[in-house]
Amino acid sequence: MRELFLTASTKDADFSMSCAVLQGLAWMTARKSVHRILFFHGQPQPKPLKNMRAFQQSRHPQLWKDLSNQLMRSSYVLQIAYEVNPDRDFGKGTAMEFNSLPGTLRWTDLPDPARDTPVTSRKKIEIPEQSHLPMALTDNGFRYKNEVIQESYSFVRENVEFVFSRYYEVTGSPGRPITSLPPWADLKPLDPAQKWVLNVKLNVPDDSQPEKVKKAHEELLAVKAELDRLFEFKAIDRRVFDTRIAPPPARVIPGN
Repeated sequence: MRELFLTASTKDADFSMSCAVLQGLAWMTARKSVHRILFFHGQPQPKPLKNMRAFQQSRHPQLWKDLSNQLMRSSYVLQIAYEVNPDRDFGKGTAMEFNSLPGTLRWTDLPDPARDTPVTSRKKIEIPEQSHLPMALTDNGFRYKNEVIQESYSFVRENVEFVFSRYYEVTGSPGRPITSLPPWADLKPLDPAQKWVLNVKLNVPDDSQPEKVKKAHEELLAVKAELDRLFEFKAIDRRVFDTRIAPPPARVIPGN
């Protein structure tokens, strides 16, 4: 799958007005969601996934194969996203049993070079509603790195998705997720300015057809022209989205 998106930001003071604009544009009330996102660091050297029973029992075996093929050519940081509820899961002193909960595994590639366009284009794989994800990754040599909380408000117009997101810091124990989440009111945004990021997204399921990718690109540019007076969509350096892990330096043998 290929994901194409525009990126802009809005101040917290302007957030309600910005939501109202998109609500009128999409003719719908925003869908609020909160996700707990765990990051897992791949091995230094690229390796395919093992043929594990957890993968064989998945409803998405082809996606696991596609992910394994990507991990053969480069090592990456992967995400596991769990939807959580501010009233139920924060400040209650309860631990989440990640392996028994369904989560979404996310992989994204380095975006294509921008070529004078504000549209970011990259390959991605998402495996939804999958249990035992942390176990599957650790069994394949991945290490827990860190976690964040993502708060999002999304709108959909036809096949275009508009998503406001803000990320919050979670301080955990080294090597593992925090045991229980703090109260929602105690969370601090990762961005000191407390801005919201707006992404306008389109997905192309079959990115082997260049004409479909080109059409999606043109649709996003049309949306940009429609919203240019309200949001400043900027080209983002693709290195910001780079989740690859650099291989270790080659050993130099003295005298060679």
